[in-house]
Amino acid sequence: MSVNRAIAIVVNPTSGRGRGFRTANAVAASLRDRGFQVAVKCTRSSGDAEHIAREVSLDEHRRPGCVVACGGDGTTQEVANALASLKPSLGEACPVMGLAPAGRCNDFARAVSVPTDPAAIADVLAGGEPCPVDLGRVNDRYFCTVATIGVDAEVSSFVDSMRVPLSGTAAYLYGALRVLSRYRPRSLRIAGDFGVIDEPLFLASSANTSSYGGAIEIAPNAVPTDGQLDLCVIESVSRLRALTLLSAVLAGRHCSLPEVRFIQAKRFTIESSDSLELWADGERAGRTPVTIEAVPDAVRVMVPRGFRSATAMKGDRPAAS
Repeated sequence: MSVNRAIAIVVNPTSGRGRGFRTANAVAASLRDRGFQVAVKCTRSSGDAEHIAREVSLDEHRRPGCVVACGGDGTTQEVANALASLKPSLGEACPVMGLAPAGRCNDFARAVSVPTDPAAIADVLAGGEPCPVDLGRVNDRYFCTVATIGVDAEVSSFVDSMRVPLSGTAAYLYGALRVLSRYRPRSLRIAGDFGVIDEPLFLASSANTSSYGGAIEIAPNAVPTDGQLDLCVIESVSRLRALTLLSAVLAGRHCSLPEVRFIQAKRFTIESSDSLELWADGERAGRTPVTIEAVPDAVRVMVPRGFRSATAMKGDRPAAS
């Protein structure tokens, strides 16, 4: 059987202040030198990446073997939604998902060990292997990294709207300091096979990957290949204590703090007295009430060879408690 050497790169050209466009062209050139047929397709607005990925995947005559998300976690989420929703109907014909991280936050690519250097990205796309990878889902919408409610969601909303020359962790830190000055914990009811949490909470983060927001390790043991989500819950705290917690989270030292709990779960619901916003992969993902669940093997992702054994070792570690 012939191997499909056609690749479609779906790029957000403005991601990473233009890095997405440069990365897409460099990766495309490297792949063409290796004999691949590469089409670069640029997005113009939100939702375009998902539409393009769906359109090329449904083309029976020119369907690529791989659809690459080139940009940050937002672009990646859109391409993942297209491919995950098509996988049940297309089966083995569904394109593999590739990653060319070039955005403000690239946590999903980091979780599956995909590098940021264009030549190294091309190496993975040309010589890596497809790996079944989990996604999370909020109601009917897939997410790749972390879905969060509480102070994190408010910080994400603030960062999304702010006009300052910051990115990644620096943007998150600035946003957190601004939001904490007026934030109050929200009363949440989280119910799953682990029981019920019904109390005011500082935040509740549902992690498919260990990090989000530009390498902030919210759930160090979370891996996107174990069929479940790691729920990080932080209890209601004072504003002063919140500042201490923030520095601990940014440094990855929050796991042993008394206000922090970790729960592994496959499916749970979140309700609140007020309708609260959820954010996932740096994008708005819905409002309460919501159902959040892990979707095992939702997409196949091109990863470096040997990736599965590395994540299996990490996934075998006991979860934080």
